Amino acid sequence: MKIGLIGAGLMGHGMATNILAAGHELHVVAHRNRQPIEDLVSRGAVEAASPAALGALVDIVVLCVTGTPAAQKVIDALTPVLQPGMLVIDTTTNTSGSPEAFSSTLARLDVTYVEAPVTGGAQQAREGVLGAIVGCDKDLPRDARDVLSCFCRQIEQFGPAGAGARAKLVSNFLALGTAALVIETFRKARALGVHWQKLYELAQHGSGKSVGLDRIAGGAVAGDFKGYKFSVDNSVKDLSYFADLAEKNSCNSDLIPALLDVFSSAASNGHGSRMISELLDPELIGENST
Repeated sequence: MKIGLIGAGLMGHGMATNILAAGHELHVVAHRNRQPIEDLVSRGAVEAASPAALGALVDIVVLCVTGTPAAQKVIDALTPVLQPGMLVIDTTTNTSGSPEAFSSTLARLDVTYVEAPVTGGAQQAREGVLGAIVGCDKDLPRDARDVLSCFCRQIEQFGPAGAGARAKLVSNFLALGTAALVIETFRKARALGVHWQKLYELAQHGSGKSVGLDRIAGGAVAGDFKGYKFSVDNSVKDLSYFADLAEKNSCNSDLIPALLDVFSSAASNGHGSRMISELLDPELIGENST
């Protein structure tokens, strides 16, 4: 298959590597960080000058961009060159309502839109073991499943376009809620003089054990504060998307603003580009670790 990938960043690079490894022809668009693009080209990918140039050369386009505004911009750029029968797979974490609009726009061109935001991080993308949360106005096309299978271990369709975004935002509420609790727990442990290494090792044997604990505290006890490769700014974005979804559906929770405050306060203090696990770095927040 001729596949184009737009957004070869932290996640997209791993996805693209696995698409190439599966033997597909891959086209990519220049990214502000040249290193991932140059690496993919060295592996056999073809660089396109723009999203429109890429869209004119492929049968399937995969989006892996930062959020709904970026996805909208890319789809607007692709629309003039997309041909009937093409497929757009959008792995972006979108606002509620956006996938429905994207699907409607592309359906008028006889182009199938599949939303497939993913669970997992950059490491899982490299290993090809992400989870795909699918929404599509028809049964998931075989070609879409084949592409997603390049970098996903599990693929689940939740319903029509829009269902994937809702499920993804709920999933991120769980993941970021766990991460925020780990961060606050180890901050309080530091303040109370509780030994990090011992606390972490004992937590591994209890109900507090989680991937979030491992990614954040597992590295922190050894002085590595970049184990959870998800930025503070992205956390604010995703929790804001979830807050909007909950508000629109009258299912608010007191936890939502509390979680948002953990990350928005860090962003306000100039740490938006940092990985969330860096919020435990004593040099970053001016404290002494235990």
